[in-house]
Amino acid sequence: MNKFKLAPLAVAASALLLTACDDEKYDKFFPKGELRVIHASPDAPPVNVLLNGKASIENLDYAESSGFTSLRVGSYDIQVEGIIPGGNATVIDVPGFQLEKGASPTIIAVNNVASIEPIVVAESSASPGAGEVALVVTHAAPVAGAVDVYLTAPGDSITGYTPAFNFDFKDSVDAGALAVGIVEIQVAIGSTVVYNSGAIDLSAFAGQKLVIAAVNSENDTENAAAPIKLLAVTDSSALELRDADTSVGAKVVHASPDAAAAAGGPVEVFASSSALGMMPVELIDAFDYTDTVPSTTTYVSVPAGDYIFDVAPDTDSIGDSVYTSPSLTFGAGMEYTAIAAGRVLSSPTFGLLATVDDNRAIATQGSVKITHAAPAAGNVDVFVTAAGAFSAAEVAGGLAGDPLLADFAFGTITDYVAVAPGSYDIRVVAGGTVAINIEGLAVSGGDVLHAIARGPSEPSGAPSDFGVILLSN
Repeated sequence: MNKFKLAPLAVAASALLLTACDDEKYDKFFPKGELRVIHASPDAPPVNVLLNGKASIENLDYAESSGFTSLRVGSYDIQVEGIIPGGNATVIDVPGFQLEKGASPTIIAVNNVASIEPIVVAESSASPGAGEVALVVTHAAPVAGAVDVYLTAPGDSITGYTPAFNFDFKDSVDAGALAVGIVEIQVAIGSTVVYNSGAIDLSAFAGQKLVIAAVNSENDTENAAAPIKLLAVTDSSALELRDADTSVGAKVVHASPDAAAAAGGPVEVFASSSALGMMPVELIDAFDYTDTVPSTTTYVSVPAGDYIFDVAPDTDSIGDSVYTSPSLTFGAGMEYTAIAAGRVLSSPTFGLLATVDDNRAIATQGSVKITHAAPAAGNVDVFVTAAGAFSAAEVAGGLAGDPLLADFAFGTITDYVAVAPGSYDIRVVAGGTVAINIEGLAVSGGDVLHAIARGPSEPSGAPSDFGVILLSN
């Protein structure tokens, strides 16, 4: 082989060796640890985490983990900053936090926002083998006090089992290295089981160290099954483990202005699911324009899975269906609103607008989303102003500044907008005229609102009869 062809390889090898040596020197003189943050304050807003005044983690929401960040050892001033309408605020301040060489602590923000505080959890001291997982279990759910935790075979009751451990709110237990496999985690107060994970296969976590954190459930659907859920927190992510009996929350809104005219009266809604082996069943009977089922503030409980919906005249026969939806996937613990919108007899075409409702109550804000379901209005501008700041005529005349939503099209659903608690006027302007005028809408901290703009009943409704269907948590 030509010796000159070896030269580039030799240079590259030398460079790698020098780099490795430099890394070793760097690690020797600048040793590192790592830090992770978990958001477990059930009514706190998303947060930013600042290290020595500089944002290191941004927009961390409830039941989320930042994953580990590698840092030089030393002292850090840590601030957790709540993202609040009108200006962020420091909710946790930890001066002089000392990060040691090779350490991997986790800071968990716990308790309700009025009493929010940090707890520091060390990773398990055990070194898991290839067929093991090392667990630290933390009680971060303020809704629960002292509990017993059982690890049982799938399907077993806790009778005859001894608790794996007992702990109270803010306590942590290093459970050590456990053999991976299928296990069921049950949490009990006395003899009453308040959470059951169902069968969990820990094989996917073989060789890893996990923090299992109990946190509050965050909506009525989760709470109906259990007041808590678990987070399985790896080095980089967090997996939610809801109670095995957790269902889906669903509500349906009738916002199709001409469906009654096309059907000769109210309609009915059928649901079917081949994946669940469910033949079509009548979900809603005698469903009329502007109705919400089960109500504007509640949800009906259904099993998680894929569903197809049919809308038919009120004849008790799916064979008369005038609309069949695409397959919609409903996930356990989630809450959904399906809006029957559009026109049956003309355009825009009738269909279901499906949206996920994030009903977690955040104490520092109201959360508002808006759906345009009024086909007669066309594209509109939506203004949200402080109550009494502008009259409807001033808004229509352009004196209220830029709209919150400009050229807002039929069928569009916004993300949630965080607003400070207070009273608001909402105006929907179509063609230079205020078509919808809501004045003095009171929004409190913790409110989650969904405003659905709807038009007049067709063909007989008054042209000016625009309005809003307001849903809340």
